[in-house]
Amino acid sequence: MAGNDVPTSSQTRRDWLRRVLGVAAPGLAACTTGGSGSLMSPSARKTRAQWEYHNKFLASGARLRFRPHSAHGCPWTMKFEQFYRAHRGDPRVGYAVKNLATGRYLAEFQADRLFMGGSMPKPAIAAILLERARGNLSGEEFQHIVYVCDKSINASWFYLLGRIGPYDEAVFKSKYRLPASDVRGNWLSPRFYAEFYERCVNYRLDHGNELLLEAMRRDQYGLGRWVMPASITYIGGKTGNYGEWDHESLFFYHRGTPYAIVLFTRGHFAPSGQDWRLGAMMGGLFRDYCA
Repeated sequence: MAGNDVPTSSQTRRDWLRRVLGVAAPGLAACTTGGSGSLMSPSARKTRAQWEYHNKFLASGARLRFRPHSAHGCPWTMKFEQFYRAHRGDPRVGYAVKNLATGRYLAEFQADRLFMGGSMPKPAIAAILLERARGNLSGEEFQHIVYVCDKSINASWFYLLGRIGPYDEAVFKSKYRLPASDVRGNWLSPRFYAEFYERCVNYRLDHGNELLLEAMRRDQYGLGRWVMPASITYIGGKTGNYGEWDHESLFFYHRGTPYAIVLFTRGHFAPSGQDWRLGAMMGGLFRDYCA
């Protein structure tokens, strides 16, 4: 080892460590996608997340309220097919389809466009709070996370929002290398949500990962899963709607491969009574890129 690689009498050990780690950090950063578990094996990350789920979430007394449910396998009709073909390039929509195992985008259209998210930010808000608290929440706080994920309860959303600030969001997005968005301000892109699902499904979040997955598997409102094959048993997601905005998103395993499909729409693309249009778009994207 060269003489300048060890601390000298005029150099404190802390200065030396700071200098050495500063040199090493860029190389380490190139190997990671964020989170202290980035260099752990997938199985080790999952084991850690499940330990936290049992020893923090369940130990708090909080509970999930519903059972996870599979895709429903409704018939794919010519009506759905024709609508999807006619509107997959509609300027009112944005979508992203991603293979979560390889990281490859299979389809994207206006994927970086920001949409007013409606209820879409709720799981991400929960993730930001879990990160800030390092997974150490009260039973009440954990229960509100369940409520925003399973039945999208607005009162619980506001409860969680009151516990985080802009700094917490910035730290979370930087740490996990998430695309530009304004989660607290409710402006998100299809790519942001696909990347968020990638971090969740691959157990890259340091805190709350298993809770978020299990809570989103119990989403009670998603339309996209209705037209997915009933053989898909591991599936979850989030929906959002407000005024002219209507959104659907799913993560799932199909034939052993994890995928995410995210669809954002504006301009009353799926007005009241026409919700099937969202299902048609989700089903069409699945059949074109995941089946």
